[in-house]
Amino acid sequence: MDKLLQHLQRVGVHYLKSENVLMLEISENRLHLASEIDRLIHELLGELQSSRLEKVRFECPKILLDHLNCTRAKMDIIGERVIYKRSFMSPLNVSTQDYEVWSFSDDNSILFLSEVMGTSFSDAETFLTGMNTELPSQVKEMFTVYIVNNEPVGVVFPHIEPNTANEGRIFWIGIHPKFLRTGLGKNLHSIGLYRLKNDFKAMSYLGMTQIDNMPMRNIMVSNGCIQNNNTVISLQYSI
Repeated sequence: MDKLLQHLQRVGVHYLKSENVLMLEISENRLHLASEIDRLIHELLGELQSSRLEKVRFECPKILLDHLNCTRAKMDIIGERVIYKRSFMSPLNVSTQDYEVWSFSDDNSILFLSEVMGTSFSDAETFLTGMNTELPSQVKEMFTVYIVNNEPVGVVFPHIEPNTANEGRIFWIGIHPKFLRTGLGKNLHSIGLYRLKNDFKAMSYLGMTQIDNMPMRNIMVSNGCIQNNNTVISLQYSI
């Protein structure tokens, strides 16, 4: 499987692997490589029975998916997302007093995240464990908490996407239920962008959200992100 993943990476398909889930992603329309990508994914799915993986998730531009016949036949479509990009050549106006970086393994951090996510302590801990598995070299710097009047109101997880030219991403972002519909989401997202540029040394930002998530789409536009013309299809294969 490792050789197949390396080959996929050479043709532009990035991957992140946790204990049970493999994430595949290609953001470019590499139509000239469609048949090779399709063959490699087909072979990869065929090897899953001999691995510990339970799911494979794949995201690619809709125009490319139309040329991946085997992939479309084997995987289920689970969503459609919009891509936004931003260069970090222009300045970002964020006060460094607006946020704190918390330990991802501290009980208070896990408890706060569970409240933001609206889930159990155990599920939030599992989420962070998965993040640690996928991004072990960055995870200690990712747990970024937006502070207003000495109170935590939201969390954002900036990181550099592995195997890219310093492309910044946000692993997850969320406002505490107490502060929903207060307009603070724009500030939380801008803090993530600020940290990507200044702390993670990202050259650019790529963000994706569900096509019907208009609040998040509006936030990205208000923070200077430009929408890509192509949408991204999310697919999943389960053992």
